Amino acid sequence: MECLGPKCAELLLQWLRDRAAEGSGGPSPGGEGDRDRGRTVQGMLWSSVPYNDEAPAIRSEAELEGAFEHLEYAVFRRFENQLTRAERARLDNTIRNVLYKIERYAARLPGPEGPEVERRRRLIQEAVAEAREKAERLRLQARRADLKLAQLDSLSPEGFEEFVAELFEAIGYEVDRVGGTGDEGADLRVTRNGLRGVVQCKYHKKGVVGSPELQKFLGTIHHTGCHKGFFVTTRTFSLAAERFASDHPIELVDGPRLVELVREAMGPGATKEPEPAWF
Repeated sequence: MECLGPKCAELLLQWLRDRAAEGSGGPSPGGEGDRDRGRTVQGMLWSSVPYNDEAPAIRSEAELEGAFEHLEYAVFRRFENQLTRAERARLDNTIRNVLYKIERYAARLPGPEGPEVERRRRLIQEAVAEAREKAERLRLQARRADLKLAQLDSLSPEGFEEFVAELFEAIGYEVDRVGGTGDEGADLRVTRNGLRGVVQCKYHKKGVVGSPELQKFLGTIHHTGCHKGFFVTTRTFSLAAERFASDHPIELVDGPRLVELVREAMGPGATKEPEPAWF
């Protein structure tokens, strides 16, 4: 368990003074009450022990707390980070192993303690199942986006919009398709971690996107009350358009950037295909 800040340092220093006083046989600077306080602080600072993956079983409450801390960290790292296939497999094994050991430990506890430990274990197990289902859904969306990436030169504008929607979903956004008549330049609305964004999809086979289109899009961002806008195209942007976007909440996504986003969604270890011929 990690303890940070000046308060922790003060408590640790007091505990060290108490231990030194006990070794010399003399009273601690603060008296008997401070010595008892030091013992209490020691218990607070080291209420768990590091989890040992090689140990066959959990043997104490301190080891149990260490196992829960290790499990929560492993779950976070497994489902909130971009990992290689080997890293994912290693963390999956760790999660299964810790859950099994906690289940065995809970079964040996007397009275109401066992059911409480099992309740904590089940909550984490359910969170793992939910995170795994979400990760698999995003993985499939990323694969569909990757397949469409090589076919963009043959997509219709509607197909391109669908591709962009799947791509934003694959990188963690919630997507609402609002394109069509009266869309006011907003083809998609996206949200992630409190950020509200609007996406305009422009399927261009020739030419560049200039600043007049971005000026109009800025009005859409303000009108929809969004924090940011994403202007997505298969082509490139003019220098004037790039300068305009740098001064406003607009992210430009051109052909090469689309490839980068698909690779990001696929994760480490994805096969690097030749870049599409349309840029």
